[in-house]
Amino acid sequence: MNDCEIDPSLEGVEERLEELYSAPFARHMGIEPVYISADEVRMRMDLRPEHRNSLGVCHGSVIYALADHTLAFASNIFRDAIGQSANIIYHRPAVGDSLESVSRKINESRSFGVYDIRVYSQGKLAASGTFTAYAINRS
Repeated sequence: MNDCEIDPSLEGVEERLEELYSAPFARHMGIEPVYISADEVRMRMDLRPEHRNSLGVCHGSVIYALADHTLAFASNIFRDAIGQSANIIYHRPAVGDSLESVSRKINESRSFGVYDIRVYSQGKLAASGTFTAYAINRS
């Protein structure tokens, strides 16, 4: 998380962000945080040969994985939450060498958080979706 910009209003949650950063699957995929605030999270990842499908473009599951981990960061900064649902639309093939995602909070209640997550490839919208996280008690 060395190059990640963290909004100053999040002071005191650095340990929590490190916990989210160290998720084994995200580390394996090469997903990196770029910017984190209470209302917006930006992530990115470099595409490797194994992230491509038989047509040579980014596999849809890689795009989904980036969006899902963006949800994990956005919904877990201040509480524990797990993904409850996702509706993702693929707009165009993701080509190029990297992906970037942006999450913006739509609504948050005691039990749920709803987020708009968009994934970009070469600056163009590759996928977008509405993702819902369910707050849990980890005890």
